[in-house]
Amino acid sequence: MKLKTLEISGFKSFANRTKIEFMPGITGVVGPNGSGKSNIIESIRWVMGETSAKGLRGDKMADVIFGGTNTRAPLNRAEVSITFDNTDHYLNSEYSEIRITRTLYRSGESKYQINGQTVRLRDVHELFMDSGLGRESFSIISQGRVESIFSAKPIERRSIIEDVAGVYKYKQNKEQAEKELQETVDNLHRVQDILFELENRIEPLAQQASRASDYLTTKEKFDQLDQARLVIELDDLFLDQTKIAKQLLELEQQNSNGKQQLETQNHALSELKVQRIALETLRDKYQAQIVTLTQKVEQLTGEKRLEAERMANRTQSGRDLKMRLEQVQQILTELQNNQKQRQIEFEKEDANVHTAQATLETTTEHADRQVLEEHEAVISEVRNKLVDAMQALTSAKNEQTYLTKSNQQNDANLERLNLKLSDLKAKNAAQATSISEKETRYQTLSQQYTIQKNEIEKAKVAGQKLEHDQKIARKNWFDALEKQERATSRLQSLQRLSQSYDGYFQGVKNLMRAKNQFTGIQGVVAELIQLDASNALAIETALGGALQSVVVDNEQTAKNAIQYLTRQRLGRVTFLPVSTIQSRHLSAQQIQLAQNQAGFIGVAADLVTVASTQRAIIQNLLGTTLIVGNLDHAQMLANRLQHRVRVITLDGQVINAGGSMVGGANRQTGNGLLAQQTEIDQLTLELKQLSQTTTTYEAQTRQLEQQLQEVTQNFQALQQAATACNEQVQAAAGELHLAQNVANQMSRDFEAMQFEIKQSSDGTIDHATRVTENRQQIQMHDQAVHRLQTQLDELTQQRTDLQTKVVAAEQSATALQIKLATVQAGRDNARVRLDDINERIQAETSLAESLHEQLAALDSNQTDRQSEISISLDKLETDLAQVKETVAEKGTELTKVVQSIEIAEANLQLVQDSQTKNLQALSDVKARQAELAQKIKQNESLLLQTYETTYDDSKQTMQTIDTTDLKTQLKLLKLTLNDIGTVNIGAIDEYQEVKTRYDFLNQQQADLLDAQNNLQTTMSEMDQEVITRFKTTFDAIAEHFTYIFEKMFGGGKAVLELTDPEHLLTTGVDIKAQPPGKKFQQMSLLSGGEKALTAISLLFAILEVRPVPFAVLDETEAALDEANVDRFAEYLHEVNERTQFIVITHRKGTMNHADVLYGVTMQEPGISTMVSVNLETIDS
Repeated sequence: MKLKTLEISGFKSFANRTKIEFMPGITGVVGPNGSGKSNIIESIRWVMGETSAKGLRGDKMADVIFGGTNTRAPLNRAEVSITFDNTDHYLNSEYSEIRITRTLYRSGESKYQINGQTVRLRDVHELFMDSGLGRESFSIISQGRVESIFSAKPIERRSIIEDVAGVYKYKQNKEQAEKELQETVDNLHRVQDILFELENRIEPLAQQASRASDYLTTKEKFDQLDQARLVIELDDLFLDQTKIAKQLLELEQQNSNGKQQLETQNHALSELKVQRIALETLRDKYQAQIVTLTQKVEQLTGEKRLEAERMANRTQSGRDLKMRLEQVQQILTELQNNQKQRQIEFEKEDANVHTAQATLETTTEHADRQVLEEHEAVISEVRNKLVDAMQALTSAKNEQTYLTKSNQQNDANLERLNLKLSDLKAKNAAQATSISEKETRYQTLSQQYTIQKNEIEKAKVAGQKLEHDQKIARKNWFDALEKQERATSRLQSLQRLSQSYDGYFQGVKNLMRAKNQFTGIQGVVAELIQLDASNALAIETALGGALQSVVVDNEQTAKNAIQYLTRQRLGRVTFLPVSTIQSRHLSAQQIQLAQNQAGFIGVAADLVTVASTQRAIIQNLLGTTLIVGNLDHAQMLANRLQHRVRVITLDGQVINAGGSMVGGANRQTGNGLLAQQTEIDQLTLELKQLSQTTTTYEAQTRQLEQQLQEVTQNFQALQQAATACNEQVQAAAGELHLAQNVANQMSRDFEAMQFEIKQSSDGTIDHATRVTENRQQIQMHDQAVHRLQTQLDELTQQRTDLQTKVVAAEQSATALQIKLATVQAGRDNARVRLDDINERIQAETSLAESLHEQLAALDSNQTDRQSEISISLDKLETDLAQVKETVAEKGTELTKVVQSIEIAEANLQLVQDSQTKNLQALSDVKARQAELAQKIKQNESLLLQTYETTYDDSKQTMQTIDTTDLKTQLKLLKLTLNDIGTVNIGAIDEYQEVKTRYDFLNQQQADLLDAQNNLQTTMSEMDQEVITRFKTTFDAIAEHFTYIFEKMFGGGKAVLELTDPEHLLTTGVDIKAQPPGKKFQQMSLLSGGEKALTAISLLFAILEVRPVPFAVLDETEAALDEANVDRFAEYLHEVNERTQFIVITHRKGTMNHADVLYGVTMQEPGISTMVSVNLETIDS
């Protein structure tokens, strides 16, 4: 294996990353003092696992990080990497090249890496273990290491040989084995103590377990028989249940039959009642028909009388109409005759016009007709107006007829609407009252719901608070239970120790275990006194061994006990007879001085509570001891009392009378006897308080649980009530909404009806106005017709006159034009008269037709209505007679149905009475069945809860049990259980547990004894291996040391000697040297150079015995003269084939033999820089 490279970054003065490559042979590192040469060696040691900051010339590990200069800031990290060529696998690793990196941050974080994998420091140490390499091996040798060899004591030099011998791991293993052996011995003692305790417990527990086992056996047999008793009772109950079920089935069948009969009777009765209702309905209906028909007969009779009166009136009207019709027909005949005459005249005049026009057209074309045409237009316009006026007159007459009829209908409709409006007003008022009631109910329910919601919220908050309080109370309860359990466990443990007198002297322990054999033993001092825990250590220190003194009544009791202990050889005990021990007290002056001293607690005897009969004992033991706060107080008080009184501090430091002092503390953390007894008293008191606290918390928890349950039930009830109330609110809201909708609809209907009435009223008023206006219109139109007719006649005359004037004005026209005008005028006049006659004929014809229709209708109505009334009256009288006959028939049927109903009701009552008796019997049987079911349930529940079994399983088990005289057997077994009395069932498991533990501990004791023997054997074997390796290595090093010494000194002699050859495990190593020309002498008597060269010779001898791949020498030869330096360098040159040397030196002789030189300089203040020179290249 070879050292290949070293990379340094941020380590001490190497601020910049520096890489050093190491070649085979000798590598020299030179440089002025303070340049940082030694930092290279320290970096190698650091990266190989050095953990001592002082070993690296620092106070703390962070000091290895570059701390900065005046020009360079400090760095926050130091890192060193070293690389080995491990091709030969010198190091126990699979890698052929190993690179170790160590990094340290100023924050304190660090890490190790091997080939880039993060590892532990331990992994780095293990890599170099027993390889001869490492931070403390002889592969790194400094000048200080050389000095330590010749200045070391012989026993210290022994470690050099041990390191070379590689026994470090054996010594380490031996140390571990010694620790394990001590632990084994301690465990063995503890096991033996526990076994002693268990031996005292196991026999009583065996007896208790035997009684408990007998009890369980008897109890098991009792339980089996009791189960059999329950099964037998269940069998009887099941048999009764079967009988009851049969009875129940029969009664239910009877009940079913009775129900069917009831249904049949009820159905028949219902049908009869339906028939009765139907007949009553028909009777009422027919009676109503009789009333109606009677009213109609009376009405028709009245109408018949009225129609006779009307008939007389219509006869007179008929005569009037006939007279009027005859007049119209006469006028019509005259008009028709006149029409024929006028038609002949018109046709004649029209032929003349055509003749004249034809003649005129041929004779003149330029006659001026404009004025005449304009006059013709006026005539045409007046004629049109006349036609319009006649049509308007006809329309007004028709409108008058319509308005009259419409007015009559409107009056009737108005009367009907007023009646409906009155009814609607009443309904509206009733609806308003209903809405008011519904609104009041809705508001009331809403308020109730709001109140209930508030109550629910309050109950919810109260429930949450109670739940929170209950959780806290439960937690407090459980915490108290846990504390109580821990205190109980601790108290029981301490009581067991106290009862077994564990920790007491053997004699005290044996005596107190046998104290029942004596009378007058009051107890051990430690268990008779009580005191505050803060004073326990001081009092225990004051009493010392007297804590285990036994207080007895008198000297005779002490004598008897001493004879017993002597005879049985059970140990020695100090006795304190109450009858002879006298009190001891301090003087009043001493107490006064003590009370005035700072830190004074009290006289020890006054700090202890004890029975009055034992007070003298305590005064004797503690009456002259003072307790103070600390050692300073004790010294001042002791000086003040001139060291005549023993003073003890609370932490157990003692100043005895006379001035001697006892102090310090043990590693043992366990409580002393007094502290143990005090703790028992405190735990007993604490358990009483905890019991009260637990009971209080439990009661509080139960109370809160009950309150929470009540609040929860109340909350659920409130929720249910609120839900029901909400449903009522919603229903009321729906009803209110529906009522409001109905009211709104009624309001709309009311408004619509009012509007309709208003329209009808307005229509009536409007009709009246229109009738008046229409009459005026008729009068006006009639006047207009006469006026227009007059105007038309005048215009016609004017036209004739105009025509004459036109003819006169056109004197230059021919006679034909005059004739044409005359003919046309004659034709027009004839046409007008003809039209007038035609219109009058049409009007008279219409009037005649109307008169004919009225006359025909009058005759028809007169005849038809009279006939209709007679026919209707006959029919009504016939119907009335039939209905009266039907009413009589239905009355007979109704009487029969009523009689049938009375019979059916009587039969139904009989069936109901029978059914009531049947139901009572059924109820009694069901009650008996429920009673049996309850008893069965109770017995099954007893089986399940008491014996955790079922009827079926018990039934199968019962088959193997003798149930003869069951009651007697149960009675005898119960007497047996009473005789056994109260037993500790837990003793069985406890005995088994203790027995198992006892057997286990016995086995543990055997195993621990075996382990003790094995460890002792192993340690002996390791000692032998160390002796062998040490002796072999020592002999080899001694031989090589003698040879190398002679070579290094050029003569002389040196030997290594063992200071105690008989004890190779502890012997030291001494060096005796005889430089040339001197005698043998101890190394301490040699000169400085001789010491250094002798030590170097020893180091070289070590390297001969335990070669290493590389060695680092840090100014090892500094103390040698030039000649010895040359011999030192020559030796290095001789052995560099097998060992690679890195030498830090100032000596030229060493430099001359180096293969590679590295120079370390500080080109920048405080920062080291490397410069390399290959000397072989320079030489070549």
